[in-house]
Amino acid sequence: MTRSTLLLASFVLLGPSIPAAAQDADFSLTYHIERTPAAQLSIETCGSTVADAAAQAGLRAVSQSFPGQLVTVSGGAEGRGAFVVQCIAVDDKTVSVVQGIDYQQAKGAIGDFADQAFAAVQATVR
Repeated sequence: MTRSTLLLASFVLLGPSIPAAAQDADFSLTYHIERTPAAQLSIETCGSTVADAAAQAGLRAVSQSFPGQLVTVSGGAEGRGAFVVQCIAVDDKTVSVVQGIDYQQAKGAIGDFADQAFAAVQATVR
């Protein structure tokens, strides 16, 4: 089976259950996205900046790197929320996508961390 066939099949099977689950969930999403010239911000610098910010905030974090393409940093705090940051190489740009999900209706500590991580990444732009 091709990858697209599997993806379509998963949407067909899971699609009806996702909206029902989302309606019952209490969460808050904080989301930032920015495109920066790669000469000013590398995906490696983007990822290491987020990992450092997570350590300083006392959050667990795991980094995954696909050289020249993508650096992902994800983690959070058990029971409080999770974050995912993707630093993506696109042509001559570094795209930083920062998402924080608090497991409550109002923005909380993880949303605040997403704001801080985004600001830290932007502060490294030369």
